[in-house]
Amino acid sequence: MRAADLTPVARDVMKRPAGLGFIFTSFVVAYLLAALPWSGWTLLMRPDFVLLALVFWTLHEPRMIGQGAAFALGLLMDVSDSMLLGEHALEYVLAVYLAQILRVRILAFTLPEQTLHVAGIYFLSASVLVLLNLVLGSDFPGFTFLVSPALTALLWAPASWLLYHPAVRRRRSESPT
Repeated sequence: MRAADLTPVARDVMKRPAGLGFIFTSFVVAYLLAALPWSGWTLLMRPDFVLLALVFWTLHEPRMIGQGAAFALGLLMDVSDSMLLGEHALEYVLAVYLAQILRVRILAFTLPEQTLHVAGIYFLSASVLVLLNLVLGSDFPGFTFLVSPALTALLWAPASWLLYHPAVRRRRSESPT
């Protein structure tokens, strides 16, 4: 008898997908958190809640969330933040692309190691956003722009617990034993 293949890809094949309503609700909550009235230094330190949810669902539900959703959510964030149209869209599509490329590797690690991997994705996408603004003539914001991706990465573990465990509990309760 052959041993079961329990790699992250094989486990994804065995589990049912999270509900579309649950995924949509998580994006609405992330958008509402981003739309809170942040100002001053808290605006510079604001974690990117939408990017956090986007990378999470890209890793855990790649058949439902991809670059199209990233582009649409990026445009929504551009409009709500009064940014140049397409800045967040570029940032989110790049982050989703990296998450898709590194998906199997990231899911093979434990939660602290996953946090380090997604931190790299967040730092790279924030750096691209700052570089784009510099090319367009903005002033360098200083290295305070690194605080937001760091806080977003620190929220990876709580977000994973909040988003993943209800879906797992739902799957377990619906599966016949």
